Amino acid sequence: MLRLLCVCGNGMGTSTILKIKLKGICDRLGVNAQVESCSAGEALAFASNTDIILTTPEWGNMIKYPEEVVLITAVNLMDEKLIEEKLSEAVKTHFADEY
Repeated sequence: MLRLLCVCGNGMGTSTILKIKLKGICDRLGVNAQVESCSAGEALAFASNTDIILTTPEWGNMIKYPEEVVLITAVNLMDEKLIEEKLSEAVKTHFADEY
């Protein structure tokens, strides 16, 4: 199971909406995933149990995460097509043996 983490400033708005969108994207891609959301301040606590973090470039530059975690950033996290493309590429590139 792929573990995804959606990160935004407060962990309540953007990351929660992205979490819902990601569940649908994963279903379409056939990716078995657990999707969580949190604030940037909480990200480090979640990151050790995460495969992919999705956030904006600004938060991506500020949050700390383990080297093996894949970071996906997008200026517009509500652009579902872009997020699907980036997630699909990350899964193919980093998790091809699993999916």
